[in-house]
Amino acid sequence: MVTWKELQEACLRKMFSLDGTTLVKDSNTSPYINSMPAAANGALRLLATAGRPFKKWVTIEQGGETPTDTTFSMGGYNGYDIEQLTDDFYCISDVLLADDANYTRFSNYVMEGNRFLILPAGQSGSFRIWYEAYPPRLTVDTPEDFTIDLWPEAVEMVVLYMAGQLYKDDDISIAQIYMNEFQTWLEELKESGRRAEGQNDGGSWTSVKGWT
Repeated sequence: MVTWKELQEACLRKMFSLDGTTLVKDSNTSPYINSMPAAANGALRLLATAGRPFKKWVTIEQGGETPTDTTFSMGGYNGYDIEQLTDDFYCISDVLLADDANYTRFSNYVMEGNRFLILPAGQSGSFRIWYEAYPPRLTVDTPEDFTIDLWPEAVEMVVLYMAGQLYKDDDISIAQIYMNEFQTWLEELKESGRRAEGQNDGGSWTSVKGWT
């Protein structure tokens, strides 16, 4: 994980080739710092939707003492609005079911409109819904100690993208180098993700905050 302050400081170091830069907002750095949230959001969104998905999970209970409220029920099926159950839903990834005897992948579900998860009403148990998540959205008001759950090798690449976006008006040639490096890494990330899914059926590591 990396804090928002650390990410901004790393971006300043990349842009100005400095060592030990701290986040000082003055007339020289303010224009860049104010533009950093948009640049960081662009990089994180690309990672989430076109690189290695950020995966999280939410639980839906059917039956038992505390069932999850349904959005609608019809024809023997229950519908759940995943966008209401989460605050960062992008798309469904996998569904697993735990009942009295088993914990296994569950395939008898349908996604309606890429928002409503449809489950058989008669199937009791605890459903673990794995989904691909949008990253947190950064703004000029984001606290400096806000943590962003990035794997270590991704931090430098996010910084590359940020520096490339922010440096376009200063030196387009350097900015293009940074962006090319980011795009090359993104393509390599896509390929490694495809290999990981083929070998591990969806990956094998989970972060402390529920991202994978």
